Amino acid sequence: MDRVMQLFLYFTGKPYSFAYKVFSLIPGTIVFLGITPFVLFHVSRYLSSFIPFSFPASYEHMVATVALFLAIFLMNCSMLILWVDGKGTPAPITPTQKLVTTGPYRYCRNPIEIGTGGYFLFIGIWFDGLLTGLLCQLFGMILGYGYIKLIEERELSLRFGEPYKEYLASTPLFVPSLFGKGRAKHD
Repeated sequence: MDRVMQLFLYFTGKPYSFAYKVFSLIPGTIVFLGITPFVLFHVSRYLSSFIPFSFPASYEHMVATVALFLAIFLMNCSMLILWVDGKGTPAPITPTQKLVTTGPYRYCRNPIEIGTGGYFLFIGIWFDGLLTGLLCQLFGMILGYGYIKLIEERELSLRFGEPYKEYLASTPLFVPSLFGKGRAKHD
């Protein structure tokens, strides 16, 4: 695990050009918005075939549409804040240069993960049904949670020290705190 951390930390503290930052987003986009949902969809569709459960198509399409719009909004808004305020990207090869606690990061530590979960929900519903979408979202959130706990939190603690530890203690992981308690107090 120490070698993994060394690899992640290798990319910190360096200025990156606009073109390099844009290019660095391509592998993550392919993996997290292409390959991962493809695999999650097929696993979820297989598992949901054993459960006789369905909702009216109009309801499923409404949920899928809301999930997609929420996903697009959260992922794009979060990435923009990382780019502008953090001077980096969510990609490990072009990490932020500053700790970001503004925008959606004021309410939860992982708004991109919430947006990605909404995207997985959309994919599952749109191409099969609500149960498949819920399973896609669940499995995607489990994978994301594993990455966050095993790598991201440790790496951010090493990079940003005490300010990150305060943010970690004061801001929820996924479920946004909208009414004061749990909101980042050091914007």
